[in-house]
Amino acid sequence: MSVNISEIKSAPGLAKELHLSLEGPFEGLQLDGPVSADLEIMSGSDGTVSVRGSIKARVILMCSRCACDYSELLEVSVDELFVPEAEMQEKEEREVGVEDLCVFGYSGDELQLDDLVRDNLIAGLPYRPLCKVDCLGVCPECGQNLNEKKCSCRIAEEETDPRWEALKKFSVEPS
Repeated sequence: MSVNISEIKSAPGLAKELHLSLEGPFEGLQLDGPVSADLEIMSGSDGTVSVRGSIKARVILMCSRCACDYSELLEVSVDELFVPEAEMQEKEEREVGVEDLCVFGYSGDELQLDDLVRDNLIAGLPYRPLCKVDCLGVCPECGQNLNEKKCSCRIAEEETDPRWEALKKFSVEPS
């Protein structure tokens, strides 16, 4: 998705609000519906363009306990900087600092927002996705999804590793 910025580029400090509905695909994401973005695009005096706002998308994730697919709503804040590609090429010729790593390039009067949307959504993905907070996972012996039905295996909770037996005798006195 590209956005024309010719009108705000000519007047530093001028802003433009966008309310977008984007269809995928976005590499690395499995979407469950459109992506909505509420963004403010503002031009800087040095040719830079800042993009701030929020992105919402429903994505399909795999639960880290039971390995089932589920849908989750992601809401991420966006605060990114676009610089002219000519300036980015100049930066390639010198040592790059941390502040240079978090910028996007643009050329002409068009901002390409696809990478911004994808990168921010991926950064907002949960580290350990869970289909529900109390997901029981799978049986370690037979692989049965314990959210669907119990299995007849001896559950690991019933068996205690003999090395932990001494802790059963341990008690803490309240102070």
